[in-house]
Amino acid sequence: MLRGLVEVAALFLALFLIMPYIPSHDGYVHQFGAKQGAAILLFGASRALRWRERWWIALPELAAFGVCAWALTESYNML
Repeated sequence: MLRGLVEVAALFLALFLIMPYIPSHDGYVHQFGAKQGAAILLFGASRALRWRERWWIALPELAAFGVCAWALTESYNML
């Protein structure tokens, strides 16, 4: 039960960390940095806990999440 709670907490924290920025017109460019890196690590930990012995299944999920986090950061900069 505790493993499931940690998995869900890590997943939701990862999703929280990639929430959109509030766009502004001041020309500030958001960098892909520590916040997104932490989100990717938390997502990877969540998926590794989910798949346990078959942790290698989490690798494609982790790669896809990393691409989505990068794309979200870039799309915020285009607004």
